[in-house]
Parts: sequence; C-alpha cells; structure tokens
Amino acid sequence: MAKQLDLNHGFYYSFLNNAQKKTYDTLLTHMRQFETEFAIDPVSTADYLIANRAVLDDHPELWWADTPARYSFNLVGKVTKHQFLQLTGKEKQITAAMANAIQEILAQARQLDSDWKKALLFHDYIVSKTKFNTGRDSDGYLDQNISSVFMGGNSVCAGYARAFMLLCRSVGIECIYVSGPATKRGNTIRHAWNMAYIDGNWTWIDCTWDDLILENGVESCEHDYFCLNDTWISKEHPIPSVLETGNDQARLSISFPKASSLKMEFHRLAGTYFEKYDANQVLASVQQQAPGGKVRLRFGSAQALAQAIQGVVIDHNLVNQSQLRITKDDIMCVLRIDRR
Repeated sequence: MAKQLDLNHGFYYSFLNNAQKKTYDTLLTHMRQFETEFAIDPVSTADYLIANRAVLDDHPELWWADTPARYSFNLVGKVTKHQFLQLTGKEKQITAAMANAIQEILAQARQLDSDWKKALLFHDYIVSKTKFNTGRDSDGYLDQNISSVFMGGNSVCAGYARAFMLLCRSVGIECIYVSGPATKRGNTIRHAWNMAYIDGNWTWIDCTWDDLILENGVESCEHDYFCLNDTWISKEHPIPSVLETGNDQARLSISFPKASSLKMEFHRLAGTYFEKYDANQVLASVQQQAPGGKVRLRFGSAQALAQAIQGVVIDHNLVNQSQLRITKDDIMCVLRIDRR
C-alpha cells in the first residue's frame, strides 16, 4: 500500500555526490519559490547540470522550470548563478489552476482500496484526456511538462510520464520518471515512461504507448504497457543505466530496482492473457468480450499470437468483415479486434 514519501528528494537524488546534492537542494528551494534568478554555491559545470536534471526529473510539479536557462561562472570556472530565460510570469496562476483539476482525480483515487487501482485510474485518466501532439506546443502549453496534460490535453511522452508520476506520488505511490531510447516498429526514438512501486512490487508503465491511434485519428485507451516486468518492458524499452543531461561530460550512473513480477500485469488480472494458444479458452474470451465491441488478447509468445490470428481471425473469416478493425502487435504479442 501507499507510504509516506520524501517529497524533497526523489529517486535520482540518491545517486548524487555531496556537491551535487547540495546544488540539488539549492535549486529545489529557489525553484519552489518561482524565482527567475538566484545564486548557488560554486560548483563544477558537470555537477550543476547533473543536479539540475535530477531535480527536474524528481519533481514534475516544477513543470515551468524545465525551460531554457543560463548559468553564470566565477573567475575559476565554477557555476554560481542560475537564470531562467523564458518565463511568462503566469507560472503561479497556471500552477493553481492545475491544482484544482488534479484534486478532482486525486479525490477519486483516495476512494479506491489498492495502489494498483489508483495507478490504473491515473493511467486511464491521462490516456483518455490527452492526445499525442505531433506538432509542438500548439495549445500554448509546453509539451515536455504536466501543463500540457492537465491544462492543454495535448502532450508528448514527457508530459504523459511526468503527469503520471505526479499523480502517483500525490497518493503515496513511489514513481520514477524514466527517459532513454526506445524502439517502435524498428525506429529508435528518445522516449519517457515510468517505473512505480505498486502493492509491494516494482513495475513498468508507459502511458504514452497505451494511447493508441487505431486509424483515421481514432484513439483507444490500451493497457499493453501497464505493470510490466523487466523482461517485457525491455522488448522495446532498454532499461537506462545513465541519466543524460545533454552534455556528454555530465552523465550520472544510475540503476533501477528489479521488476520481476508479472502478477499485476493488466491482461493477467483481466483474464485476457494466454501463455499458450488454447482454442477453446481463447474463443470463449472473444465471445465474452465481443458484446462490448472491443476484444483484447495477449499471449506469452509470438508463436501463440500467430496461432491465435489463424484460429480466431483467419479461420473465422474476420478479415473480410468490414465492420471490424483488426490490429496486432507482434512484439508485445497482442491481438485487437474492434467494432468500427
């Protein structure tokens, strides 16, 4: 169950050296006050950049602070000042407006009896509320932070993941913002997702990739990336070992907790997971789900998925039924059948 969290120091803080921790605390104190310019004790450029990245990734509530900034040096080359360059003066006002919207979903979560149900509520809320923004900041809110989710409803992966982290930590669920390369359909991209400690187990969650566009802009809230273990998430999301800052000379070595359990994986709890293809069991699941117009099946291997496609789709001639939309994911071993 949820626990009392240290809201001053998040996951990345624990990997910092003493100089970086001191800078982290200074940055956090001033950023919380919405200060646009402030002094810091002299520190190396690398330590400053690492501390700054750690603060921003540990604290999604500092949504406005992940914007262009200038840092100044003293005569011996140490960083002594941080100055934001593009703040609008509306940051406090937007923060207050977001707080009202956030409290509504948090109130719903506090009525639930498990961290898993709360995390699922947050996941579905973010996915259903937010459209993935292929243009940049088209609604006036920065796509890399939570304002684009809670205020704009258009975001990119960073916004999805930071919003999920904020909601989880607000109800005592430890949650980590994770960024690094990921591969989708053979293309490697820079991506962001989450790791969360839910009901006694570390697990991986990717809200962005569960916001699926089926066709012609039709969106669907999926659960293929909800509560995966290391093996499953690593199929497309290599687990990072370094926190990047954008500067090759300022990189922080990190290590994530092991996520070995699959007992909370969504399809397993929903009864739509099949380790192997069993025609009777799979067809029974299809028949049970079909009245809702949405069938979802996950399998333990690509081979089992292929058998299901043959047994469910091909043998029953579903591909020629124009009222059905059939999609699959060979990597995540998922078959989807939707009524148009």
